[in-house]
Amino acid sequence: MAYAEQRIFRSSQTLYYLKFLIMLNASKITYRKATLKDVEMLATMRVVFINEVFKIKKSKDADQLRKELVEYFTTTLSDQSVITWLAEYDNRIVSTGSLVLWHAPPTYTGLGKKGMRGYILNMYTEKKFRKKGIASILLDKLIIEAKALNLEYIHLHSTEDGIRIYRKLGFQDTKFPELNLIFK
Repeated sequence: MAYAEQRIFRSSQTLYYLKFLIMLNASKITYRKATLKDVEMLATMRVVFINEVFKIKKSKDADQLRKELVEYFTTTLSDQSVITWLAEYDNRIVSTGSLVLWHAPPTYTGLGKKGMRGYILNMYTEKKFRKKGIASILLDKLIIEAKALNLEYIHLHSTEDGIRIYRKLGFQDTKFPELNLIFK
């Protein structure tokens, strides 16, 4: 076997072995609800998520954003207007997902639900833990929470990477597109 072929063979063997090790240790992934002890890490992961989605390498406002996110998670986890689930690997948070609870006037389709709705956000998984079903498990836990709270519906915005997961779980395109008016 030529040297280049041996290198490729060893590389693919190593890659296979690393994938096997990660699959083997999948049982080490644990899931739990976030608490106030997790606020700092939730803020950090949200900044990483925003930077990744919007392709921001560095922002002069990152420290201020992180500070405001700590405030946000402290308030919303305390008053239970946000429910966040986490996935941990070796006692380190590797994935998050949140359900923001909100009210609107009831509709015919939501009679008896008092206008309670939910918005899924902050679905983020570290790159090396993606494509292992972690986000799907977190999303399923958030859907169970939403059903237990008798919400009229839940909705979300999706990245291209996430849309397949959401559609697989039953999310559909809306009849009316969402528009934003951003105040600067």
